[in-house]
Amino acid sequence: MREFQGKAALAVGALYIGFVGWSVYGAIWPVETYIFRMVHMGFIYALAFCVYPVRPNAGRWAVWPDLLLALLGIASIAYSFIDMDQFIRRSTLPEPLDLLFGIVAVVLLLEISRRIVDNTFTLVVVGFLLYTLFGNYFPDIISHKGYDLDRIVGHMYMTLEGIFGVPLSVSVSFVMLFVVYGTFMDVAGAGGFWLDLSLATMGRKSASAGRGAVITSALLGGPQGSGVATTMSVTPIMWPILQKAGYSPNMAAGLIATGGIGAVLSPPLMGAAAFLIMQFLNISFWEVLVMVTVPTLLYYIGTLFMVELEARKYRFIPPDAEAKTVRRVMLTKGYHLVSIVVLVLILVVFNKSPEYAALGAIGATILTSFLSRDRNEWLTPARIAVAMIEGAKNMLPVAVLLAAAGLIVGTFTLTGLGLKVSSIIMSVSGGSVLAALLLSLVASMLIGLSLPITATYIMTVVMVAPALVKIGVPMHVAHLLVFYFAVLSEVSPPVGLSPCAAAAVTGGNPFGSMMQAWKYSLPAFLVPFYFSATAVGGSLLIVGANWVDFILATATSLCSLFFVAVGIIGYMRGELSLVERVLLIVVACALVVAPIGFSLPGLMPLAAGVAMILYHVRAAGCTEGETRVRA
Repeated sequence: MREFQGKAALAVGALYIGFVGWSVYGAIWPVETYIFRMVHMGFIYALAFCVYPVRPNAGRWAVWPDLLLALLGIASIAYSFIDMDQFIRRSTLPEPLDLLFGIVAVVLLLEISRRIVDNTFTLVVVGFLLYTLFGNYFPDIISHKGYDLDRIVGHMYMTLEGIFGVPLSVSVSFVMLFVVYGTFMDVAGAGGFWLDLSLATMGRKSASAGRGAVITSALLGGPQGSGVATTMSVTPIMWPILQKAGYSPNMAAGLIATGGIGAVLSPPLMGAAAFLIMQFLNISFWEVLVMVTVPTLLYYIGTLFMVELEARKYRFIPPDAEAKTVRRVMLTKGYHLVSIVVLVLILVVFNKSPEYAALGAIGATILTSFLSRDRNEWLTPARIAVAMIEGAKNMLPVAVLLAAAGLIVGTFTLTGLGLKVSSIIMSVSGGSVLAALLLSLVASMLIGLSLPITATYIMTVVMVAPALVKIGVPMHVAHLLVFYFAVLSEVSPPVGLSPCAAAAVTGGNPFGSMMQAWKYSLPAFLVPFYFSATAVGGSLLIVGANWVDFILATATSLCSLFFVAVGIIGYMRGELSLVERVLLIVVACALVVAPIGFSLPGLMPLAAGVAMILYHVRAAGCTEGETRVRA
């Protein structure tokens, strides 16, 4: 990003504040849909070209061409305001000027996507546009008649199906406010509170350091809502503690990255995909929060099982000194929880929209900041401006990604590609739910190799969700399943941004750190199957579930997570043989399709797993006793 000084810094800062202010204005006073989204897009064009140069080492000369491109992007938006009613009506038969400005808008969006997101994602978007144009040249199974340039431009630029579609709506309406809420909390010193709270709860055991890394990532990640941001916040703090405990650089980077990625699943902020779920399913944000709560807890419980067993296996060293007590932390900094309480109250008790909830939480953060003993954490007007600018900086890459993802969604709505891919999944799976779920996992992993989490979710959900619904998976389960798979694709080798970022701090090998992150998150790969493979498992999302099913599904999930963790680590009071490890992993997978219940199929996997664990523990105890006698 360019560094600005003097008047230029003031001008760009004003743009950043205006970028945030427009979303705040739209949350308080209703704005016509086209205008609301288009003005937001205008800010994106202006800021993206001004702040991100054509290449990282571009000289000062590049400022003027970029300023011209920014003005051109703003012009492509301003053109639609000349006569918006007629502009919208002409979407199926664009005039020459419509075509010109539409091409400009699309090309400029691709360029800022290349600069800010990455080349791979931009090439994927270009590939979809080419598919829209030359659909008749593709294999019959996914081919279509092909669309003329004016039809494509009209659809992508002049309707609410392309650039100005649902992803951009989520950007301006929800994600912006929640990202800014996170930066307000950060500027108010909430990061130190979450860190102190996690260290206070980790104790003095061999697993305490690893446990602290996971808990810190979970607590910091909820408000931040970004896996990479959480990873980079936690790594410098936890790496010295993990290093003293005995963790290698690769293990530490992998563990912190695993905890950081869980932040995208963690309430109350999560990632942009959570707001897309809300829009696609037309449900409240509170319902989304409820749906993700138990799967998120299972994600972290599975990771903690791995940490506890590995600590016993390698006999890691406990932390040197006691951290602050939980009571002391809460008495000195517990006021940081007030904004989260306000957020929940506005959503649940007053049944207001997420926008109002975010504004209320921001207001509570401002008021409670003055309870801090450190005046640098007070949210004075100057500090509020700093928080808004930081929030806008964090938001800009997300906004660009969502705008460009609108082109992908537009391709699916124009060509019907999603239905074609769904038909392929239906035919390959043969109507089997488990087979379709595995295909969904594979699709998410492959797409996630080159795309960020939000883009992976958008691409996968339009292809996979219809097929899953056709074979009997409820719609809300299908969307959350794809969301979860998209998150897990971020820690799957050979591409993993969070482990690589953590490795840069710990001094580890990027690929080795990725493999460690994959190891720690392997139990979490079973979690999506818990709530989607069976009707009982669906109760984990607590949507119309009864308590008996919920308890059975939770017990099944916890037992399965424990068995697979023991199988992966290979230790339980002693080393397990390869056969024992494989059998425990098989039992863990069997519990996915045969949840614990009051029947023989429901009890057999559980009984087999418990029997193997007890047999091994008894054998390990006998061996230990013999060793002591000999000594």
